[in-house]
Amino acid sequence: MSSSSTAPLAPESALLRVAPPPEESPLRRAELRLQELLAEIDSLDTELDSLGLELQRFSRAYEDSLSASFEEVSRSERLLRRLRNLQDAASALTRLLEQPTLPPAAPPKPPERSAPPRTSARQASEEPSKRASFDDAENEDTFEDEPAEDDSPSEAELQAEREDEAVALKRLHRRLARLLHPDLAQSDEERTRLDALMARVNVAYEAGDRTTLELIAAKVGAGDTAPGNLTDDERLAHLERRIRILSTAVHSLRQQRESLRATATARLYEEAKRREAQGRDYLAETRAEMDEELQGLAQDARARMRQLERAARTLTSLRNKRMSTLAENVKGRKLRAFDPVQESPLVRQGVLRLERQRATPAARELARRLEDAVTQEPWQVALTLMAFFAEAAGRPPPGLDTTEAWAERYELLRELDMPEAPTYDQALTRLPRHLELGMRVMKKEVRFGLQLRDAELLAAVPLALQREDVAERGRSVLAVLGPQEQCKRCGEEVLLQHLLRTRGLDELNGMLCPLCAHVQKSYWLYSRSEGQEALLPHALRLGTIVEQGVRLAGTTIGFQLLPEEREALTPAQLLQRFVDLYLQPYGVEVQPAHLRLEQRGKVLEPEALVTRGALTLKLAPEAGTSEKEVLELLRSRIERRFRPDASR
Repeated sequence: MSSSSTAPLAPESALLRVAPPPEESPLRRAELRLQELLAEIDSLDTELDSLGLELQRFSRAYEDSLSASFEEVSRSERLLRRLRNLQDAASALTRLLEQPTLPPAAPPKPPERSAPPRTSARQASEEPSKRASFDDAENEDTFEDEPAEDDSPSEAELQAEREDEAVALKRLHRRLARLLHPDLAQSDEERTRLDALMARVNVAYEAGDRTTLELIAAKVGAGDTAPGNLTDDERLAHLERRIRILSTAVHSLRQQRESLRATATARLYEEAKRREAQGRDYLAETRAEMDEELQGLAQDARARMRQLERAARTLTSLRNKRMSTLAENVKGRKLRAFDPVQESPLVRQGVLRLERQRATPAARELARRLEDAVTQEPWQVALTLMAFFAEAAGRPPPGLDTTEAWAERYELLRELDMPEAPTYDQALTRLPRHLELGMRVMKKEVRFGLQLRDAELLAAVPLALQREDVAERGRSVLAVLGPQEQCKRCGEEVLLQHLLRTRGLDELNGMLCPLCAHVQKSYWLYSRSEGQEALLPHALRLGTIVEQGVRLAGTTIGFQLLPEEREALTPAQLLQRFVDLYLQPYGVEVQPAHLRLEQRGKVLEPEALVTRGALTLKLAPEAGTSEKEVLELLRSRIERRFRPDASR
């Protein structure tokens, strides 16, 4: 090695020290951060739109491809559920009959369902139309109770910051052009200032400098028509405010993206894409899997039917041994004894939220059959409506709470407008296939009576009621479901009609005579509506009850009436209802003569008929108080109506 290779470096050949690049100013960093946020918002918006469209297309394809298969599986599972229930009932009866002695004549409490309905694993995890809404709602209110930060931007600020930059610049430029128009100047000196300031605005607009435009607009809006040059601190503060608002918008968009990705439909879509990358067809494979599942369900059903055949033979043997030992009475007939086999129908859980029932193909088919039968076999439609209202009420109304009541109300309907219909006893032997005699559990009570064979068929009745002739039959049925009493005014034996005498401010129930509209009783309810009260939404929908609203200081107060009452209603009568139900009971000292009803800005004559349209309750100046004060006083006293109040 030469000596030159080991010689120390000369001072002039030493490594040069390179100075670090100058650090960017806070203002520049803020400008860059703002650009990043705007770009990310555009990207997230595009991503959300694209993902939403892709999931929508996939969901439609999923439904089109697999809805028939899911329906087949659903039908098979319904069959299995019924078979399992029959097996459970048969097992319970077998154990009962194997006891040394039979229980007393009163039938024991029927067994409730021991297990929830079976749902296939695939249906529970894969059907987007059924499961997505539940998956999406699981964490809906996770952070609801956390206190909001004081400096969180408002919705208006978020929307303003997410406005397209070009649109925002143009909007600001137009606004400043109006504020700085030379015609606004009152002197040559002021015109010169406005021209100079407008020149700065034009320069900022051409440069796309939204920060400068917003700061100038803020100063001009505050009355400064000659703002000086904008300082870096002013620009930085404005940029930091925009960054804070846009950061919140970005966080919200990210959450929306993650929520969308977490839906059941998105998970299925990702699985479909994964299989597609492997050259496989997810929808075709799922159809094949469901066909295989259908075969398994069919085999399971056949095995259970064979088990039920053996169970039936066992029950027959045990029952015959028991029944052959019964003593005969003096008339030569056997004593009426509890027959556990004959008197133990399948128990079904009551359906309380009928509006949430999904209208399955079977329900839609039943709705069509009801529409056809309303003119050909009206008694079938009447019985179906009675069964529907009995279950919709939770606790059956007075007209449907016993077997005798069922027979009495059906015979009344038959005498009124179904003279060719069979008697009630005959009708029970000719029930259409969607009706059956059975038991259902309603809360803590087991109810026996006529019911739709499957709970899903309940959704058929609201569909059929949309047709006018079915709705007319529904009105007839609703009219016979109330308790029977003698009217205290007209003296007739009538079936009372339920309504809310008023609602919106107070909620007072009433039972009315349908002939003379006399109020037989008034009462408040402090628990969930059941029985006839629970059928009020159906009565309003079908028009057996109508409601007239009156606005008082922005609050609508409803008064429900019989249709005949509403047709003859006058402003004087409506005001008297307000006096009787609010002013007098709660001790509000307003003279009835100071009350007025207005419609479309005109005061109504006391004895004129009330026409359709919104009504407003006004107080005359002589009343010495305002509508708002009366409303607040009523609210306060309604809340304290059962508390001792020395001031009243």
